[in-house]
Amino acid sequence: MESFNANEFARQCYLRSEPSVDLDAIEAPIDCRDYRLKTSEYDKILEEFDVKPGTNLMGQCNMWVLCSGPKLVED
Repeated sequence: MESFNANEFARQCYLRSEPSVDLDAIEAPIDCRDYRLKTSEYDKILEEFDVKPGTNLMGQCNMWVLCSGPKLVED
């Protein structure tokens, strides 16, 4: 089992947000308030990273997206 890659998780969230941005391709800080991520896309990312509901990892991912990630929006 591969370990969870938090940097890649964050990168995928921002790549799939609107507008899209590649965290690996920029040097300046971004303002997370400027980005939106559909909840259905967030669910897909969680699944791809094998984040299971009810786990500590799920809680950590949710806290990150609430504090530092793109704003979650309903589809």
